Amino acid sequence: MTRAFLFAAVAAAASSAVAQQPTPSVCSAAAHHQFDFWAGEWTVTDQASGQFAGVSHIEQVYGGCVIRENWASEGFRGGSLNSYWATDRQWHQIWMDSAGAFRHFIGGLDDQGRMVMTAHQPDPAGSGKIRLIRLTFTHNLDGSVRQFSDYSDDDRRTWKFRYDYLYRRLG
Repeated sequence: MTRAFLFAAVAAAASSAVAQQPTPSVCSAAAHHQFDFWAGEWTVTDQASGQFAGVSHIEQVYGGCVIRENWASEGFRGGSLNSYWATDRQWHQIWMDSAGAFRHFIGGLDDQGRMVMTAHQPDPAGSGKIRLIRLTFTHNLDGSVRQFSDYSDDDRRTWKFRYDYLYRRLG
């Protein structure tokens, strides 16, 4: 009985000591923070129509290794997990939503400092071709963020408009 009590006390003390010591993040390198500008509480406007598009709660989670997005608009919900992968030196975004969409975007900062990611998906018309969907995030001087999306059905030769959103911080 004494041995079990002693073991439990040592295990509890060790657990407490580990919990009190800060763990260094494996995601502390600058590349892991290139997309931090997108974190925040946002109201989003469709720039083409000037109308309210939705709200988005975007936060850094899991020791700063992941940016998690939660999107909501009227009758629609979605979200993404975003992370920099050191192995391929690319940003990856996994998007899923209430319409059943699943997309895996891959990309990074371009020479203008914009975060640009592209996903490959089967053409919705069922042609067997691949549609490319591109997201471009621009951190504006006023603190807002522009998210522009377009798509290509001809392997990047031409791009067609999807949407143009402006994220403004709440509060």
